[in-house]
Amino acid sequence: VQGSGVATAMTVDWQGWFGGHDEDSNDSCRGLEAFCLRTIEDSEEDFSPRLERMLERRCMDWSDLPRENYHGCVEYKWRLGMEHNGKIGQLATQMKFRLGEGGGTAFYLLGVQDSGSATGLASDEHAGAVRVLMAVAAAVDGILLLEAMSERRRGGKRCSAWRVQPRCAVLDQVADMLIDVRGPAIARSADIAS
Repeated sequence: VQGSGVATAMTVDWQGWFGGHDEDSNDSCRGLEAFCLRTIEDSEEDFSPRLERMLERRCMDWSDLPRENYHGCVEYKWRLGMEHNGKIGQLATQMKFRLGEGGGTAFYLLGVQDSGSATGLASDEHAGAVRVLMAVAAAVDGILLLEAMSERRRGGKRCSAWRVQPRCAVLDQVADMLIDVRGPAIARSADIAS
């Protein structure tokens, strides 16, 4: 059902696809509309613009996170531990996808379940998750930047938001900042000398 956000079952005449005996056998696309059904994921809003606004304002609302969306540049990771060290390649593929969806930027929210529930991680779990995430970022030649930390929750658990960007882009930004900072000082010292 178009626009309803819910996929419905359809009866498909498979013979129509393979030149069966019905009167529409010349229509080679008959029955393919089953693959054009909208799903709930198609109607979900991209959370990344809202997340970026929260991070810019330094006002992260951990209690109002939507379900994780398959598309977009935001990935939730409830846990990443030692057992994930053998899956760095798979996680790197996933990170490349998220970076591609975000035009070179991805966000990872640690301690957040796919449902959007920010349950948090204990301190040692959090440190382990960050180590795994750093290894994944390194595997895609990226850099991990801490954007936000939640207040401590029950049991001292916390959530964190991380920005992933390609290493070369971050190094270019740092070089630009250093040029901006050093430029006026160098100009002033040249004026003083003359």
